[in-house]
Amino acid sequence: MEHTNIETRDAETVEHLWQTIVPGARINRAEAIQPALAWHAASEPGFGFCDYTMGSTMLVESDPLDQVVVGRIAGPRVAGTYRRERIDTAVPFMVVDRPLEIAFTGRIAATAVSFARSDFDEAARRLSGDDSLRVRATGYAPVNEQRLRYWTRTWEYARDVLLRSPERTPIIEQQARTLMLEASLLAFPTTFTDALAAGRPSRPLPAPVRRAKAYVEAHAAEPVVLADIAQAARLSPRGLQYAFRAATGRTPMQYLRRVRLDAARAELRSADPSVETVAAIAARWGFSNLGRFAAMYRGEFGETPSTTLRS
Repeated sequence: MEHTNIETRDAETVEHLWQTIVPGARINRAEAIQPALAWHAASEPGFGFCDYTMGSTMLVESDPLDQVVVGRIAGPRVAGTYRRERIDTAVPFMVVDRPLEIAFTGRIAATAVSFARSDFDEAARRLSGDDSLRVRATGYAPVNEQRLRYWTRTWEYARDVLLRSPERTPIIEQQARTLMLEASLLAFPTTFTDALAAGRPSRPLPAPVRRAKAYVEAHAAEPVVLADIAQAARLSPRGLQYAFRAATGRTPMQYLRRVRLDAARAELRSADPSVETVAAIAARWGFSNLGRFAAMYRGEFGETPSTTLRS
């Protein structure tokens, strides 16, 4: 990816920088830029990610053309118009097909993420399992608060990887790009989220998540840490956390705990209570604290481990 970090007060340069993320962006009116634009971006064909601050009185039109753009613009006096409707730009919003007009006065802090429409469609088909699905927007605001929080956490991770990390690598950058695209698909209302809500068709798990689950299930009786699962999944630990939670609703370590609890329950059910003890079975499945094991067990299954062993 190409990385850009620059400060400028030149309006033509500002417009050019915006166009590296959204090629259809143009400044219709601008006064002196003060304070200067502080621009941080990463881009490559089909993808752009930027974080910036600046001050001015300006009218800007951003046409997504053949892209999907997700943005957020915060400031004391910002007015956004999309599809002839005023929108709250301080909350992440998605722009597809039609231009967005932004007028602002004073200092703004903003971010924008852009994806090729073809990449959006390809990801939607892969995640939904529907090879004929085409993504069409049915709204611009996040689906709900939970999806908004997930998108924001993913954006923070992508910002750290793409704009701040001194040790980024192409593999980790591509992982961040993929996670950002999938989070945007899940967070905003489209034909993809409609298909998921309707339950058609079932969503296949991404390959890294399948590898992580297989590793957990094969090694649940062994000492396992997050780094072990991430290595098996071929992701960084943080990347696995995001991907696993997005696909399953829980973290890899939460999944490991549930697999171990299920295994302990199966063993308690089949064990001879005159020979086996709850403590011994719990220890075999990685639970060294008997009190904590009993509390988690009861929370999951509605009875104590000793009750299961005696039944």
